[in-house]
Order: sequence, then C-alpha cells, then structure tokens
Amino acid sequence: MKTMRSRIAAAAATSAVSLALAVGVATPAAADADYDNYWFGCNYDSSNTFKFRLYYNSNLGGDYRNIGYAVYDFDSVANGTSYGPLTFCGFKSAGSGQHVKNNAASARNTHSSYFGYLYYNSGYKGASDIVWGTVNQLDATYNNNASFQWKS
Repeated sequence: MKTMRSRIAAAAATSAVSLALAVGVATPAAADADYDNYWFGCNYDSSNTFKFRLYYNSNLGGDYRNIGYAVYDFDSVANGTSYGPLTFCGFKSAGSGQHVKNNAASARNTHSSYFGYLYYNSGYKGASDIVWGTVNQLDATYNNNASFQWKS
C-alpha cells in the first residue's frame, strides 16, 4: 500500500511539472528576474545593474521604470507572491503609478554591450524599437509596448 501511494505521489508530481511546462509557467530563473525587475526597478543609482529605462513621456520626461532583465509581458511580472503589472515608479510626475505596458514614449539604454529591444506585443513579438543610447521618442512601440529583452 505504501509503495502504491509513493507511485501515485511521484506520478502526480511529474504531471504537475509537465502541466507547468505546457502552460508556460515561469521558470525559477525567469521568476527571479521578474522579481528583481518588479522590486528594484525604481532605484535611481547610476551604478545599479538596471541599464534600460523607459519613460512615460517623450524626451525622457515624466516618470520612469528601470529594467535589468528580459520581461515577457509588462502586465504579468512575478512579484514574489503573485503576478502583477510593472508600473512607473511613482515620483509624482507625469505617468506616476501608471502601467508600463502601452504607456512608454521614450527610452534610454546605458548598457555597454547589449541592445535593448522593446516589443509591441508580449512574448518578444511584433514590431520593435532597438535602443542603444538615448531614444527621445520611440517609433514602432510609442505607447504600444508590451515586452523587453537584451540582445547582442
């Protein structure tokens, strides 16, 4: 009887892992990157590892959000207990507290080795803006941005 319970428990665990992979649940590494983007993306310190910054307004104006790691969907980011949207940091300027998804107008990339790709759709799909340096107004993703990733 004990062996049968062990087999059932093992089968259930295997099924749960298979189901998680099939529905695209974030891997622990992706969840850690989401967590860092969610909680540490408002640090202004220029020495931090968050080298990509989105701004609510054109010409690097309004509120901002720093991004350090790829984001599959700006509206569904692991925050440690659930999933929620990335928002602009809340420094009482234009865009304060607004969702980042479909609200960014300009961007800056200070990374010395990677281009920042900002995508129109979630999942790194659709039209994109490639950001190296400062972009005073996004073109293909102006107020229509849903995901981000680094590329060399």
